[in-house]
Amino acid sequence: MDNNIADQFAKMTKQMMDSMQELQEINEKTVQTLTEQQFANAKEFIKNSSDQIEKLGKAKTVEQAVSEQTKITADVSQMMLDNAQATMKVLTDSQGKLEALISRTIKESMKQKADT
Repeated sequence: MDNNIADQFAKMTKQMMDSMQELQEINEKTVQTLTEQQFANAKEFIKNSSDQIEKLGKAKTVEQAVSEQTKITADVSQMMLDNAQATMKVLTDSQGKLEALISRTIKESMKQKADT
């Protein structure tokens, strides 16, 4: 009987550790992906800012400057929208993985309890 309890305890501990490791991997991948996105966005924003300053410097009239500023605003707005959508996709994917992990962990726990 004692071996049975020890075996069950070892199995439960392994399942718990496996779940924790998977959780860590999901979180790590999420943070890594978001960090990479933010670095890419910062790089793109700096490039666009430099291009915008150059274009505004070449404007000969107020109308040209206003027209260029309108384009700049539209470009920055699109960049922000794209960034928000990419971020939501990463977070939604991570949420799905976490929900699957939680569901599987609960099922494994319930099965383990039923086996005891």
